[in-house]
Amino acid sequence: MSYKLSEGALEVIMNGGRYDKPVMQILGNKKIQGSGANERFRLLVSDGKHSLSFAMLATQLNDKLKTGELSDYSVVQVDRFITSIIKPNAEKRVMILLEITILAPGSEVGKKLGNPQTWTEDSAHAPSQAVTPAPQANPRPAPIVKPTSNQQLDSSMLSSQMTHPIASLSPYQNKWVIKARVMNKSAIRTWSNARGEGKLFSMDLCDDSGEIRATAFKNECDKFYDMIEVDKVYYISRCILKPANKQFTSLKNDYEMTFTADTVVSECVEDASTVPSVKFDFVPISEIANRSPDSLLGPGFESQCTNVFFEFQFTYVHLSDVLTVKENMQRCNLHISEKKFKDMCDVNPHVACRVDYGLITSKVDMIGVCKSAADVQELTAKSTGRLLKKREVTLVDSSGAAITLTLWGNEAEKFDGSTNPVIAAKGARLTEFNGSKSLSCLSSTMVRLNPDLPETHRLRGWYDNGGADCDIVNISARSGAYGGGSGEWVTFAEAEARQLGAGERGDYFCLLGALTFTFSDNAVYKACPQEQCNKKLIDQENGLYRCEKCNREYPNYKYRLLLGANVSDPTGDQRVTAFNEAAESILGKTAAEIGQMFEYDKAAYSQLFEEVKFKTFVFKFRTKMETYSDEARLKTIVMSATPVDYKDANARLVKSIKALSGVEL
Repeated sequence: MSYKLSEGALEVIMNGGRYDKPVMQILGNKKIQGSGANERFRLLVSDGKHSLSFAMLATQLNDKLKTGELSDYSVVQVDRFITSIIKPNAEKRVMILLEITILAPGSEVGKKLGNPQTWTEDSAHAPSQAVTPAPQANPRPAPIVKPTSNQQLDSSMLSSQMTHPIASLSPYQNKWVIKARVMNKSAIRTWSNARGEGKLFSMDLCDDSGEIRATAFKNECDKFYDMIEVDKVYYISRCILKPANKQFTSLKNDYEMTFTADTVVSECVEDASTVPSVKFDFVPISEIANRSPDSLLGPGFESQCTNVFFEFQFTYVHLSDVLTVKENMQRCNLHISEKKFKDMCDVNPHVACRVDYGLITSKVDMIGVCKSAADVQELTAKSTGRLLKKREVTLVDSSGAAITLTLWGNEAEKFDGSTNPVIAAKGARLTEFNGSKSLSCLSSTMVRLNPDLPETHRLRGWYDNGGADCDIVNISARSGAYGGGSGEWVTFAEAEARQLGAGERGDYFCLLGALTFTFSDNAVYKACPQEQCNKKLIDQENGLYRCEKCNREYPNYKYRLLLGANVSDPTGDQRVTAFNEAAESILGKTAAEIGQMFEYDKAAYSQLFEEVKFKTFVFKFRTKMETYSDEARLKTIVMSATPVDYKDANARLVKSIKALSGVEL
């Protein structure tokens, strides 16, 4: 069988021209660098007239070589390619194959076709003995823009023919321009350590071929942060490309870009519609209720997941039963030092750790109408002491469900929910606490208000035409359960049988119980008046009160509650502790009111604690085993206490009777 190659195609391509889908033969390949995501292959290709060794296979096509689908003597049609100049002074051009169609495998062809001569730069200027290229060839070279070091990219100087697709970028190119839309831009973050301090911001870019993360540090952060706006399209060039750190990004690209002092960014003022905008994969809120935020996957899980965050679960076993730590790290593709791995696993001389599972936290695309928005709250991060700001927004959709979305930082401060806007969020983190599901924005989450999408218009029509008054199930307000699960009520006997609290992180469960005793003597105390501090004050006996945490003295204070109590159910009882908000729910009064009673009306204070005895509540507990003076004790904290909804309680009782007796009631 004869195979017709596109003779003369390499001559056109290596002179900077365009040639539509040339047919070539692969004469050889050689691995040139790295492994895994950094593995690259150099090819020897032929068009029947010339052969070229300056050809590279795009990394996404590596599997074709590894599986043998692409082999020596294969005949392929090159559907997409680019050329890149790697030696600016000598204009050395490299051809990179991005998409190919294998027309005939090497085993079928079995020989070199024609008598191709090695392509050199000199052959481009040799006396013309040209073979007329195939009809589809277009020998007109594309214009090349060579801006000076001070020249800015101008969109009028560029065209879609001159830009490179994001998917084709690699560290082996040094002259490229991309035309990309900004999907997301982070806030400016600062750092300070022994090596110095600085600032940075990152952004996610996309075009019709793929997506990539770009980061700007220090001077470039100041230069470009205000210039670059989300959803706009820019020409970008002269960045450094390096392997992507998959620990911090879930974008589907092996590389990421870093801005330098030479980086050029210019807004595309025309034909921006050809670059795709953010693509959403919306999930109805009612379906989110049935999703688990955490799931387990076996070894090699990283290749099975996209748009997830990874954590690691370690299993401790004897050295004789497993591979070495280093071998396990290689098997699990962990890109950290062996020392750090050992520190993480707390390895001792007799024990090794094997990463058995990846624990993944789901990310969700969702859209909903803002039904209500809470005020901005301030809190302090325990790890860094940094002041954080958040706002919780309740979203509803036509599935008849509602969920809480937490906004952070500037988004929380600037958000205005008074007009009930439609909010679309891409990549919001799904979390579950005590049985209730909620969403939280990450630094990579993209939030859009009233986006121009068909889903937006449908939701607006639904909400404005009766949806606002529909009965809604708020999946962020469900009762908790053991393990954060299904909303069941657990007895003390069942909690003990399940060994709740024996784990490292503690367990949560709900229980229907009666308050059988309260410890009123030390239930109220004077606390630091600062909003973020609840430390107990020391009376200086001079009209001032000292806070050891704040290292200050105050003339005033606020009352806080710390209630100790016994809770009983038919199977047992437990000593519990209720902090301020939970104690207020139990006692039915605020801490300030109870403090005033304690100071000025002891009889009323004592009566309050007597009246609450033997009242029944639905308690949410957090229980954990803690050690005091070498003695292990189960510490149980009241997270909330709510009055009994007897309609719900009766329904649960009927369900239990059916399950135990098998009799329909």
